[in-house]
Amino acid sequence: MRCFPHVSISSTTAAASVMNKQTTRNMLVVLGLWTFSRVVAWVLNALLIVVNNRLTFTGDVGIVTMWLWEGIPNDVVAALAAITLVWVLETRKLLAWVGTLAALYLYGAGLNAWRLLTHAWRTPPRTADYIGILTQAIIPALTCLAVGLWQDWRSATALPSPL
Repeated sequence: MRCFPHVSISSTTAAASVMNKQTTRNMLVVLGLWTFSRVVAWVLNALLIVVNNRLTFTGDVGIVTMWLWEGIPNDVVAALAAITLVWVLETRKLLAWVGTLAALYLYGAGLNAWRLLTHAWRTPPRTADYIGILTQAIIPALTCLAVGLWQDWRSATALPSPL
């Protein structure tokens, strides 16, 4: 005897299939946004080379500021990607997808931080270098989470469109 006589096997399979398609689509959107935003950040970094060549940073505060300045394009595109993700996805578990995007930013920035800290330095990295590089790695993920939460809250409290 079946526990749920009103639910047939074919209807639960169809619902699972639709859910798998939606989950796959959402994951592809998250991965696509992350990849596209990394390319845009790279282009912004290339455009900022002219400005970066004119800047001089001195002292420990200057070293940390330099690393933060170089991470600004990643922060900007992380915020824009979070806004786009909230705007594009149609799901009840939006926080999970914003968290996935933030985790991807943390993963990519962590790999970049590892690369920066393990390459051949002429002089050993100073404490300010470690602080700046690790802060540069964490800020895009935090920016993505904060802007995603804010955009989700903003869209939830917005008045419905009159159309």
